[in-house]
Amino acid sequence: MLSKLFFLANNVKIHYVEVMINDLYQKAILRHAANATGHGELESPDISFTLHNPTCGDKITVHLSMDGCQINTIAHQTKACVLCQASASILTKVIESENADTIEVVFEELTTHLKEKTLADAKWPEEKWQELNIFAPVSDHKNRHKCVTLPFEAVVKAIEKMTTES
Repeated sequence: MLSKLFFLANNVKIHYVEVMINDLYQKAILRHAANATGHGELESPDISFTLHNPTCGDKITVHLSMDGCQINTIAHQTKACVLCQASASILTKVIESENADTIEVVFEELTTHLKEKTLADAKWPEEKWQELNIFAPVSDHKNRHKCVTLPFEAVVKAIEKMTTES
Protein backbone atom coordinates (compact mmCIF):
# COMPACT_ATOMS: atom_id res chain seq x y z
CA MET A 1 0.00 0.00 0.00
CA LEU A 2 1.40 3.41 -0.88
CA SER A 3 2.10 5.72 2.00
CA LYS A 4 2.66 8.86 -0.10
CA LEU A 5 0.95 10.40 -3.08
CA PHE A 6 2.97 12.24 -5.68
CA PHE A 7 1.72 14.71 -8.25
CA LEU A 8 3.58 16.02 -11.28
CA ALA A 9 3.35 19.79 -11.68
CA ASN A 10 5.44 21.60 -14.31
CA ASN A 11 7.56 18.46 -14.65
CA VAL A 12 8.51 18.61 -10.97
CA LYS A 13 7.57 15.75 -8.68
CA ILE A 14 5.86 17.21 -5.60
CA HIS A 15 5.02 15.45 -2.37
CA TYR A 16 1.38 16.50 -2.33
CA VAL A 17 0.24 14.88 0.85
CA GLU A 18 1.34 12.05 3.06
CA VAL A 19 -1.67 9.80 3.36
CA MET A 20 -2.48 8.58 6.84
CA ILE A 21 -3.07 5.05 5.63
CA ASN A 22 -1.51 3.53 8.71
CA ASP A 23 -3.88 5.54 10.93
CA LEU A 24 -6.94 5.34 8.73
CA TYR A 25 -6.58 1.59 8.23
CA GLN A 26 -5.03 0.65 11.55
CA LYS A 27 -4.87 -2.99 12.62
CA ALA A 28 -7.89 -2.72 14.92
CA ILE A 29 -10.06 -1.50 12.04
CA LEU A 30 -8.74 -4.17 9.69
CA ARG A 31 -9.35 -6.83 12.36
CA HIS A 32 -13.00 -5.77 12.81
CA ALA A 33 -13.54 -5.76 9.05
CA ALA A 34 -11.99 -9.22 8.72
CA ASN A 35 -14.07 -10.60 11.60
CA ALA A 36 -17.26 -9.51 9.82
CA THR A 37 -19.31 -10.02 12.98
CA GLY A 38 -22.98 -10.40 12.08
CA HIS A 39 -22.42 -10.79 8.35
CA GLY A 40 -25.21 -12.73 6.69
CA GLU A 41 -29.00 -12.82 6.75
CA LEU A 42 -31.66 -13.60 9.32
CA GLU A 43 -34.12 -16.37 8.52
CA SER A 44 -37.21 -14.28 9.33
CA PRO A 45 -36.29 -10.62 9.93
CA ASP A 46 -38.94 -8.16 11.00
CA ILE A 47 -37.37 -5.60 8.68
CA SER A 48 -34.60 -5.45 6.10
CA PHE A 49 -33.28 -2.16 4.80
CA THR A 50 -30.64 -1.30 2.21
CA LEU A 51 -28.63 1.90 2.11
CA HIS A 52 -25.96 3.10 -0.34
CA ASN A 53 -23.06 5.51 -0.08
CA PRO A 54 -22.54 6.70 -3.65
CA THR A 55 -19.35 8.56 -2.74
CA CYS A 56 -17.46 5.40 -1.79
CA GLY A 57 -19.66 2.74 -3.38
CA ASP A 58 -20.62 1.20 -0.02
CA LYS A 59 -23.83 -0.81 0.14
CA ILE A 60 -25.27 -2.35 3.28
CA THR A 61 -28.44 -4.27 3.94
CA VAL A 62 -29.39 -4.69 7.58
CA HIS A 63 -31.79 -7.37 8.78
CA LEU A 64 -33.41 -6.81 12.17
CA SER A 65 -35.47 -8.96 14.48
CA MET A 66 -37.25 -6.69 16.95
CA ASP A 67 -39.33 -6.98 20.09
CA GLY A 68 -41.12 -3.66 20.21
CA CYS A 69 -38.34 -1.05 20.23
CA GLN A 70 -35.67 -3.53 21.31
CA ILE A 71 -33.33 -5.20 18.84
CA ASN A 72 -33.21 -8.94 19.40
CA THR A 73 -30.98 -9.95 16.51
CA ILE A 74 -29.19 -8.24 13.67
CA ALA A 75 -27.38 -9.39 10.57
CA HIS A 76 -25.93 -7.42 7.70
CA GLN A 77 -24.80 -7.93 4.14
CA THR A 78 -22.08 -5.42 3.43
CA LYS A 79 -20.31 -4.79 0.15
CA ALA A 80 -18.19 -1.87 1.18
CA CYS A 81 -14.82 -0.41 2.02
CA VAL A 82 -12.89 -1.56 5.08
CA LEU A 83 -14.17 1.34 7.20
CA CYS A 84 -17.82 0.49 6.55
CA GLN A 85 -17.19 -3.23 7.08
CA ALA A 86 -15.45 -2.57 10.40
CA SER A 87 -18.23 -0.23 11.53
CA ALA A 88 -20.89 -2.81 10.66
CA SER A 89 -18.94 -5.49 12.52
CA ILE A 90 -18.65 -3.36 15.68
CA LEU A 91 -22.30 -2.36 15.45
CA THR A 92 -23.56 -5.93 15.24
CA LYS A 93 -21.20 -7.00 18.02
CA VAL A 94 -22.71 -4.58 20.55
CA ILE A 95 -26.24 -3.77 19.33
CA GLU A 96 -28.27 -6.79 20.44
CA SER A 97 -30.74 -6.06 23.26
CA GLU A 98 -30.38 -2.31 22.66
CA ASN A 99 -33.41 -0.13 22.12
CA ALA A 100 -34.04 2.11 19.14
CA ASP A 101 -33.45 5.31 21.13
CA THR A 102 -29.95 4.20 22.14
CA ILE A 103 -29.02 3.41 18.55
CA GLU A 104 -30.18 6.84 17.44
CA VAL A 105 -28.12 8.50 20.21
CA VAL A 106 -25.01 6.52 19.21
CA PHE A 107 -25.55 7.39 15.53
CA GLU A 108 -25.86 11.10 16.36
CA GLU A 109 -22.82 11.04 18.69
CA LEU A 110 -20.74 9.26 16.07
CA THR A 111 -21.79 11.63 13.27
CA THR A 112 -21.29 14.78 15.34
CA HIS A 113 -17.94 13.81 16.81
CA LEU A 114 -16.51 12.68 13.47
CA LYS A 115 -17.50 16.05 12.00
CA GLU A 116 -16.11 18.02 14.94
CA LYS A 117 -12.96 15.84 15.21
CA THR A 118 -13.76 15.10 18.87
CA LEU A 119 -14.55 11.38 18.77
CA ALA A 120 -12.46 10.72 21.89
CA ASP A 121 -14.82 13.07 23.78
CA ALA A 122 -18.02 11.30 22.74
CA LYS A 123 -20.49 10.55 25.54
CA TRP A 124 -21.43 6.96 24.71
CA PRO A 125 -24.50 5.50 26.47
CA GLU A 126 -22.40 2.53 27.66
CA GLU A 127 -18.73 1.63 27.79
CA LYS A 128 -19.09 -0.99 25.05
CA TRP A 129 -19.66 1.78 22.48
CA GLN A 130 -16.18 3.21 23.16
CA GLU A 131 -14.90 0.71 20.65
CA LEU A 132 -16.06 3.24 18.05
CA ASN A 133 -13.21 5.52 19.13
CA ILE A 134 -10.92 3.55 16.79
CA PHE A 135 -12.46 5.64 14.01
CA ALA A 136 -10.97 8.90 15.38
CA PRO A 137 -8.43 9.13 12.49
CA VAL A 138 -11.36 9.18 10.03
CA SER A 139 -12.32 12.62 11.41
CA ASP A 140 -9.62 14.17 9.23
CA HIS A 141 -11.17 12.66 6.09
CA LYS A 142 -14.66 14.17 5.70
CA ASN A 143 -15.36 12.13 2.57
CA ARG A 144 -14.97 8.93 4.65
CA HIS A 145 -17.33 9.85 7.52
CA LYS A 146 -20.30 8.29 5.72
CA CYS A 147 -18.36 5.02 5.40
CA VAL A 148 -18.29 4.76 9.20
CA THR A 149 -21.83 6.01 9.88
CA LEU A 150 -23.63 4.11 7.09
CA PRO A 151 -24.37 0.92 9.11
CA PHE A 152 -25.81 3.02 11.96
CA GLU A 153 -27.88 5.11 9.58
CA ALA A 154 -29.21 1.93 7.96
CA VAL A 155 -30.36 0.57 11.34
CA VAL A 156 -31.96 3.89 12.33
CA LYS A 157 -33.80 4.12 9.00
CA ALA A 158 -34.87 0.46 9.18
CA ILE A 159 -36.41 1.05 12.60
CA GLU A 160 -38.10 4.26 11.37
CA LYS A 161 -39.52 2.37 8.37
CA MET A 162 -40.78 -0.44 10.58
CA THR A 163 -42.39 2.05 12.96
CA THR A 164 -44.20 3.93 10.18
CA GLU A 165 -45.42 0.71 8.55
CA SER A 166 -46.97 -0.70 11.75
